[in-house]
Amino acid sequence: MNPEDIPDFVRNSVSWNPWHGCHRVSDGCLNCYMFVGDKSRGVNDSDIVRRSKTQFDLPLRKDRKGKYLLRDRLILTSMTSDFFIEEADAWRDEAWSIIRKRKDCTFIILTKRPHRIPDCLPSDWGEGYPNVRLSVSVENQYTWDERIPLLCAVPARKYDVFMAPMIGPILTDDLLDQYPISCIYLGGEYGPNSRPCDYDWVLEVRESCIVHDVTFHWRNCGQVLIKGGQVYEDLSLEDQGRICCSAHLDHIVDDIMPKFKQTTLM
Repeated sequence: MNPEDIPDFVRNSVSWNPWHGCHRVSDGCLNCYMFVGDKSRGVNDSDIVRRSKTQFDLPLRKDRKGKYLLRDRLILTSMTSDFFIEEADAWRDEAWSIIRKRKDCTFIILTKRPHRIPDCLPSDWGEGYPNVRLSVSVENQYTWDERIPLLCAVPARKYDVFMAPMIGPILTDDLLDQYPISCIYLGGEYGPNSRPCDYDWVLEVRESCIVHDVTFHWRNCGQVLIKGGQVYEDLSLEDQGRICCSAHLDHIVDDIMPKFKQTTLM
């Protein structure tokens, strides 16, 4: 894999999980990597949401010189939970305060629960924080049609979609005509009992993104990929990354990570 083929916003991204634990809400959750990973470590109560003892203050940590350890980063929130899950209501205001302090970083707030967003925004949200991109995860046509209007009903500076795990074809033209989606990240499913992702589905979404001037990034192809009538199984994460990079399908329109003044780093 050629590092030059990896977009800057991917190389400069990091996950922040202020809380851990979730509940399955749709078909895309069936083989959730969080539940699978916890089970492999002997954790059997992943449906209990807990504030993280090790991650909650991650964006605020500093080095010995008093500078933030994470600087000018793309921070993906709640990859082992959901930022808007009900059990996190008591901690979310504190998480928002951390996001307000780190104006040099760009936060992607990811959810499968867009119906909860309006009731969970900070009082000073206004038209959205400049360093926050609201995002939903979708896996098939039903969740695309349901979640995109709910996401875009909330004022925000940027709207993104994580089309992952993509487990069926998704026609995107109609809603991309109606709503200002900035970026679509597409990925397949990985782990035990992975459902296949079809290369033709990927190409169709990419073409729609090009037509609508939307950034498209193929994150991974999933553990099972159908391409050219052949089924490729048991693909490792390294294999998936190599396949995605070598396909050269990325269509970058949005910078994703705007540059902020260095005075915000202390």
